[in-house]
Amino acid sequence: MEKRKLTKNEIIFKYAPCIILLLDKNKNIIEVNEKIKEFGYSTEELKGKSIFKLLLFNENVEKIFEKEEIFKIEIFTRKGEKKIGLAELKEVEEEGIQYILIIHDITEEELLKIKLKEEEETLKEWYNFAENSLSGIYIFDKNFNFLYVNPSLCKILNMKKEEVMEKKVYELIHPSDIPLVEKEVKKGFSGEIESANLAIRLINKNGKIKYVKVSGRVAKFNGKEVIMGAIVDITEIKEYEEKIKKEHRLLKKTFEGIIYSIIKIVETRDPYTVGHQLKVTKLAEAIAKEMRISNIKEMIWASLLHDIGKITIPSEILVTPRKLTQLEFNIMKTHPTTGYNIVKIIPNFEKIAKIILQHHERLDGSGYPEGIKRNKILKEAKILGVSDVVEAMVSNRPYRPALPLEAALEEIYRNKGIKYEEDVVEICIDLFENKKFNFE
Repeated sequence: MEKRKLTKNEIIFKYAPCIILLLDKNKNIIEVNEKIKEFGYSTEELKGKSIFKLLLFNENVEKIFEKEEIFKIEIFTRKGEKKIGLAELKEVEEEGIQYILIIHDITEEELLKIKLKEEEETLKEWYNFAENSLSGIYIFDKNFNFLYVNPSLCKILNMKKEEVMEKKVYELIHPSDIPLVEKEVKKGFSGEIESANLAIRLINKNGKIKYVKVSGRVAKFNGKEVIMGAIVDITEIKEYEEKIKKEHRLLKKTFEGIIYSIIKIVETRDPYTVGHQLKVTKLAEAIAKEMRISNIKEMIWASLLHDIGKITIPSEILVTPRKLTQLEFNIMKTHPTTGYNIVKIIPNFEKIAKIILQHHERLDGSGYPEGIKRNKILKEAKILGVSDVVEAMVSNRPYRPALPLEAALEEIYRNKGIKYEEDVVEICIDLFENKKFNFE
C-alpha cells in the first residue's frame, strides 16, 4: 500500500519551530506537534488532556483565553527547567478544532536581553565611577589612540578632554619613558603579561613634568582589545622626596664637616699625628674591602674618629719627646674609652663607638682598655688595630723617627695570630707587597 504524502499544512504543523496545540471547545488537546518533544513530552501523552491540567504551565492558564493577543508565558520541561515562551491564541471553527495555541521558545533571546541589560548597568556604573574617580582613568587602542579619558586625567595634564583625545598616548609621555611604555604595551597585547605597573613622567599642557604611577591591563571595549588603566599623580610626593634627599645630603655634608673639624682639633693638640687618622682610614678601608666587610661606612667613620678620645689627654703627654712613664701611659690608655663615650651618643653610631673602644685590644688579651680576647673583639676593631699600628710605625713620633715599612710589616707578621688577626695581617701585607696600596 502506497504511503500517504503529507499535505503542506501537515508538514508545517509537524516541523514548525514552535509548539502548536490544537484544542477543542472544552480546551482539550486534539493535536500537538513534534516540537513538544524538546521539552521532554511525547505527543501521544498530551492528546486528550485538558490544557488546564498540563505541567507544561504553572500559571493560571485561563488568562490565555481572556483575550486574543501575543504575550509572554512561562513554560516548563518535564525536568522542571523553566523556559520563556511567546504565546498567541487564535479561535477557529474547523472539524472540531476550536483554538490554535502557538508558543515560540524565546528563552535564549530573553537571557540575552537580561545579559545585555546587566552589561549596560555595569558599564553605566563603571562610567560613573571613572568620571568621579580621583585617579586618572584611560582607555587606548593598539594604535595608541585614546578611546576614553576621565576628568582627573585631564586635570593632571591641564588639558580639556577634546585636547587629550586628539593626542596619541606617546605624545603625552616624556621622551625617555616612551620606549618602556611601548615595550609593556606590546607585552600586554601579545599576552606575555596580564598587567603592568610603571612609574613614568608625563608632560602637561604647560610643558611641566608630572611624575605618575601607571597601572594598566588588556581588556575588551566595544568588541576590541584595548589597554585600560589608572594613573595616580605622585609629583608632589616626588618633589618632597627630592627635597628630603637634598636636605639629607646637606645634613650629611654638615655632619662630615663637623667630624673633620673634630679631627683637626685632635691634630692641633697632637701635631705629630697630623694626617694619621686619614691615613689609617685609607688603609682600614682597603683591608675591609678585601675582606668584604658588609658596612664599609662604619669602618670609615670608626677609623676617622678612633683617636677622638685624645682630646682629653694633656698636651704635654701627647708631645713628650721621651718614652712615657707608667702613669702617663695609663692616662694615654683612657683615650679609647673617652672616644667611645663621645661617639656613642651620636644616633646610629653605637657600633662605631664600640669599634673605637676596642681598637687597642689584642687577641692575647694584652690590649686595653678591657683586655678582651679573640672572638670578643669586633672584626672591624681588629682591622683598625692593624692599620693603626702600621701607620704609626711608619710615621714620625716625638720620641722616635719614622720606621721603614718593612719594620711595620715585620711587627704585624711576627705577632700574626698572637696579637693580630691572621687574615687581617695577611691581607695588609699583600696590599703593600703587591703594590695594591700606599699611603700617598
